Amino acid sequence: MKTFSPKQRAELLTPGGPILAQDLSPGPDASAQIIVGNRPAQTRPCVPDVRPRVLITADTASWIIGQMASEIIRRFSGQYEFWFFTDKILHMRPDIIRQLAPTLDFVFPLTDLGFKLLHEAMHPSAIPSLFWMHHFTNWSAEIKSAVEGAREIIVCTEDWRARLTSEARPSSPITVVPHGVDLELFRRVESRRTRFGIPNSKFVLGFVGSKRSDGDGGRKGLDTLNAVLQLCAREAKDLHIAFLGLGWGDEVRRLQAIGVSANYVGFIRRSELPEFYSAIDAYIMTSRIEGGPCTVLEAMACQTPVVATRVGLVPEAITDGETGFTAPVGDSVCLSAAVLELVRSADLRRRVGRAARISISPDRSWNAVLGRLVEPLQRMASLTSGQAARRRPLSDASVRWRKGVCAVDGLMSVLLNYKRGVVGAGTSLRMLAACWEDLEAMDVGRGLRIAMPIPYYPDAAG
Repeated sequence: MKTFSPKQRAELLTPGGPILAQDLSPGPDASAQIIVGNRPAQTRPCVPDVRPRVLITADTASWIIGQMASEIIRRFSGQYEFWFFTDKILHMRPDIIRQLAPTLDFVFPLTDLGFKLLHEAMHPSAIPSLFWMHHFTNWSAEIKSAVEGAREIIVCTEDWRARLTSEARPSSPITVVPHGVDLELFRRVESRRTRFGIPNSKFVLGFVGSKRSDGDGGRKGLDTLNAVLQLCAREAKDLHIAFLGLGWGDEVRRLQAIGVSANYVGFIRRSELPEFYSAIDAYIMTSRIEGGPCTVLEAMACQTPVVATRVGLVPEAITDGETGFTAPVGDSVCLSAAVLELVRSADLRRRVGRAARISISPDRSWNAVLGRLVEPLQRMASLTSGQAARRRPLSDASVRWRKGVCAVDGLMSVLLNYKRGVVGAGTSLRMLAACWEDLEAMDVGRGLRIAMPIPYYPDAAG
């Protein structure tokens, strides 16, 4: 049987390339006909796909964990065939999980809920799991089950490895894979503050996240943030804070009522984030618990000075006073002092911002940090090498499936936020447009079929 180089294999899967994967249909002699117009031009052996098949899950398609899943798929799709699910699809369509289960080499849930839903759907099928644990506020039964049931575990920092080892003493290997950042997207750009409702004459702090995340034990540290704002406002009369993300309307109105200048930016497209980070004078993060967060790296990549509590990746990524400013969790006095230093000196802001960008380039790029996943993925694949050797034709069915999942997950997320009153009709339409901007009508149609309670065969996703 003829073999193909990686470049040729890529061409096979490239829409508009010399051979479309959907045209590779095995004939009775296990060969594939190359279609030119309406006639077969030549016959070649069907290209078998022997990449390990991995089911990877995220909480949503579009937010931080979903973006991480996208980066993993982009980095390793040449070596592994990834089938992407979100928690919503896992909950809605366990029947599809059961269809795929016999063909899977392993599963890779990026949340404890994803681990739970996967193993409920596949029971009693025993498929090895690689579990990525980002953080936990409480040692819940779901976290405990995922840690004890996984063959390998990924954590984001050395501190989380130590905490997990102390809490559970798992026998499975634990690998540290820190959060990364897209250094091509996130960089300093020209920005107009008025686009985000930010006053030009103010010193502006930025705060990025979802208000719902604070419901997890108050882990975003809003009480600390409020104390910092009130302390700084006594000296910095031109202080302003801009909240980016969903659900901050009430918080902004409460701050305005006590005399703190604030505005609610709400939703913007991911491609617009560099412009927001470039529009603010400093980024503040007051969390009690984090796995990352990615927002710290995004701000640093945009040369925006960061003032943050020492959680997640902060102690490893920021050298205090040089590439940013850090403080113990809950220490509003220390955080306020750092903010006021930045208020007083534009030169300090520029110097720290430039040093921050240099310090994370290129070691914190997604491509660099995901290099640490190579060995865990290889070990997982070696557990079921027999599965990987199955003969199936090279296909882009998993790519088409993922686009359908992204389409319907985006739609459901928008509808859910609208129903909860988090966003209005106009913002809902903008969010949906952002979710679907890289998709075609066929992808949306496929997503709607996934959401319907009708039989669906993902391997033949048309």
